[in-house]
Amino acid sequence: MIRALTIAGFDGSAGAGVLADIKAMAYFGVYGEAVCTALTEQNSTEFLKPGWVIWDRIEAQLETLYREYSFKFIKIGLVKSAKVLGKIVDYIRAKAPDAFIVWDPVASATAGFNFLRDVEKDAFMPVMKKIDLVTPNQDEFAFLGLGLSACRGEVELGQDFALLLKGGHAAGKDSVDTLWYGNQQYKFASPRIPGSGKHGTGCNLSSAILANVALGKSLPEACQAAKDYMDKFLVSGEGRLGFLH
Repeated sequence: MIRALTIAGFDGSAGAGVLADIKAMAYFGVYGEAVCTALTEQNSTEFLKPGWVIWDRIEAQLETLYREYSFKFIKIGLVKSAKVLGKIVDYIRAKAPDAFIVWDPVASATAGFNFLRDVEKDAFMPVMKKIDLVTPNQDEFAFLGLGLSACRGEVELGQDFALLLKGGHAAGKDSVDTLWYGNQQYKFASPRIPGSGKHGTGCNLSSAILANVALGKSLPEACQAAKDYMDKFLVSGEGRLGFLH
C-alpha cells in the first residue's frame, strides 16, 4: 500500500482541504492520511472562519502518525503563517530527509477570505527552499515574489525548488500550467472550461501530482497526469463540488 500525507485545513463540504486531498489521492490508488491545520467554517460557496489549530496540536497529530509510518510523500496546504509552515517542513525533514514535499500556497478562499499576510511575504522564501514543489496560482505567485515575468517564461528561482504556476486564473482560451524544474520549462495545456467554478481546484491538483509522484512517475509526468485528472474533475459532480471515482 502506497501512503501519502496531507497537512491542510478541514473543509466540511469536502470540496477542499484534507478531505478533497484524500479523495484525489484515492482516485489514483494512493492511501492518504491527514493532519489538520485549521477547522474551518465553510461550505462550497461561503467561508466564515479559518479556525486555526495551534502548533502544539499540529505537532501532536504528526507525532502520532509518524510513530506508525515514516511518510515519504507529503502535501501541505493551508497554513496560518510562514512560521507554522517552517515548523512543519522542519519536522518532516527531521523524520525523513529525502521526503518529497509539495506546498500549495493557499492565499485566499474562493469565497473571498484572505489567509496569507503581506507582512510575512518575505518570510516564505527561506522555507520554500526546503520544499520540492510549490504550486501557486497567478495571485499567489505574485504575492510570494517568485518571479518578474512569468508570462515570458522568466522566473528567478535558482535551483532550490520546482515551481508549477497554475494557469486557471489567467486569460486565454487554453488553461496552461507551467512547470520550472531541473533547468527546464514544461507546459501543460488544455482547453479552458468556461463557467466551471469548482471549489478546491488547487487542493485537488497538488494532491493528484503528489499521488503520481508516489506512484513512481517523474515530476513532469505527474503534472501531466494531474492536469488530465483536473480536466475530468472540472466537469464532474454537481454545482461547485467535483467528484471522480
